[in-house]
Amino acid sequence: MMELHSNTRPHPHSFPRKRGKEASRDGLGARTLIRMGGFTLLEVLVAVAVFAIFSAMAYGGLIRLLDNRERIDAERLYWRNVSTAFLRIERDLSLARNRPVRQNDATTIPNSAFLGQPTDPRALGNPNVEFTRGGILVPNGSTADLQRIGYRFVDGKLMRLAWPVLDRAPLTKPESTPVLHEVEEFEMRFNQQGAWIDRWPPLGTSNAPALPDAVEMTVALKGRGKFKRTFLVGRDE
Repeated sequence: MMELHSNTRPHPHSFPRKRGKEASRDGLGARTLIRMGGFTLLEVLVAVAVFAIFSAMAYGGLIRLLDNRERIDAERLYWRNVSTAFLRIERDLSLARNRPVRQNDATTIPNSAFLGQPTDPRALGNPNVEFTRGGILVPNGSTADLQRIGYRFVDGKLMRLAWPVLDRAPLTKPESTPVLHEVEEFEMRFNQQGAWIDRWPPLGTSNAPALPDAVEMTVALKGRGKFKRTFLVGRDE
């Protein structure tokens, strides 16, 4: 016998229908599967906005940190330069020598080993202090280790002057190097046996020692305040 196959399709109503809560659960499950596949556009926009806000806050904090670091480094460099200037002045004065300078005819200028005066505002004015310093490194060993040194306050700067020779000609110019910048005031006083005077050698005296006992320097730096330092003279002689 031949087996007959039926081509008839099942009637739609032949399957049981899902009703009520069961159908709702199936619909909810389908939506859940769809949501698990990615984010909505609104969620992406919110995430990007939150990320942008935190990035801006972090960037602002980084900029402030870098600015503070730059200011700290600038302050450190500034005070290091000030300390270096004071140490250099102290070193120069501690090596002062009793060696007067001579004129062109080889005669000694009296009381010229150490000269000090108030600030001379003229363009070609004399230094605040000028003296003979020892301890200069001499490579050949056949030249005296002496040099004429000076300090002068001019145009808001404290300049260190170094002459190429001790007994100089009238037109001999010193080498000028700034050691302090933004100087508003500069004063020097000189001590002799406990008394402070504003000139050296003292006016009206002929028997004063060649060198003062100490030098007091007062300097006012712009925006930093006023500083006073006292240096012994010729202590390393």
